[in-house]
Amino acid sequence: MAGTLGYPTVLMKKALASLLLLAGLAPLAARAQSSIVSQIAGPSVASEKLYFSLKLGLNVAYLAGAGAGTERTGGFNVGLSATIRLTGRLSLVPEISPFSRKGVSGIPFSWTGDPALDKAFADPDASALALQYTDLPVLVKYRLGRFHLGAGPVISFLSSASERFKAELDTGRVLRYEREVTDRFRKTDLGLAFEASWTIAKPRRGLGLVFHVRYLAGLVDVRRPSETPLDALSGGPARNSVIQAFISFPFVR
Repeated sequence: MAGTLGYPTVLMKKALASLLLLAGLAPLAARAQSSIVSQIAGPSVASEKLYFSLKLGLNVAYLAGAGAGTERTGGFNVGLSATIRLTGRLSLVPEISPFSRKGVSGIPFSWTGDPALDKAFADPDASALALQYTDLPVLVKYRLGRFHLGAGPVISFLSSASERFKAELDTGRVLRYEREVTDRFRKTDLGLAFEASWTIAKPRRGLGLVFHVRYLAGLVDVRRPSETPLDALSGGPARNSVIQAFISFPFVR
């Protein structure tokens, strides 16, 4: 089934186009948010030792251990971070990302008991398990000129989980079916984050842009003990595995 999805190629094209769009719009958004935040919070919102940033980008997610036939899936991540400078090179960076999409594509369809529906989705053209999290990473970063390397723990809270299926009938009609499965997954996930970033422009006057590449490695099985479509693929633990590419810009005047 995964072969019919064409997800890897399509996902990479969409990811590249979206990231280029974000990079183009970021300076305009930076100017707007800098002015608003500065007026509300005053000049104390940014200093040499503490400043806040808005971040937005893309997730390319997978569930390690999901089994053969599954593929990565994509989604957006949006959040805020605070950079606390400890020394000239070391910084502590806590973050909150209330919208962080994870999951896997290419999952099998489990029967609903409705003969007409089951027949239509017996071999769906596309399917995905969409897991929506709030991520709370805390990274320690080391600066090397305009480059930074960072690592730290991540705790994530599940807000929703759904199985999504799409099928195209012989008539050309497209059917979509979505089933909520939040109760089948653990509310809390723990993991580690590893990041490399590059400062594109100095963070002054709301124009400072930083490009980040991050890997989130889940440490626990995200499923509750129950019968889910993933159980048919693998009896082992299913752990989140996410590559993130995003840009951030600080709240400065």
